[in-house]
Amino acid sequence: MQRVEKILENTSLKLASRQHAAKLVLTNNLLPQTIEFIKLPQELSMKAWMIIEIIGRDNVEILDEFIPDIVNNGKMYSDSSSKRCIMKIISFLVDSHFHSNSSIHLHHAEKKEVIRLSFQYLMNDEKTAVKVFAMQNIYDLRNEEKWIETELKALLEKNISTSTPGYRSRALKILRKL
Repeated sequence: MQRVEKILENTSLKLASRQHAAKLVLTNNLLPQTIEFIKLPQELSMKAWMIIEIIGRDNVEILDEFIPDIVNNGKMYSDSSSKRCIMKIISFLVDSHFHSNSSIHLHHAEKKEVIRLSFQYLMNDEKTAVKVFAMQNIYDLRNEEKWIETELKALLEKNISTSTPGYRSRALKILRKL
């Protein structure tokens, strides 16, 4: 655990630093220990989320065994930076779930939690990036329950006129598909 802690402490917000940390975590088989840092919000949790995001972007399949930890621990975070990472990581998982050649399989309870958390973030006062990933996750999982598509459409239509350009752009893209 000390080795992971040292990696997290030395990681900055710069992309190169996060990529270097992700490489160290993977080459030293430290992903399970890194996952431990997201189980309770603490000083180094945000950096752990950032590293997991880099790992998920490059090879989401590596995160397969940690899906329950990622999905179920996301609800404990209140800061926008962590929420953005969480929603982005979840978007990698959801996207991969629908590819036939992927080993990623989200169970019904995990999909339900992703939908719940994504709607919560979409309805609350969150940063645009968090909302954009949340609405995409909901859209991608819209066929899980009959009510999702209707609720998503109503929520996007209600908020689109008062939202940021980034929110409007993604909302319009999703509304056209709906």
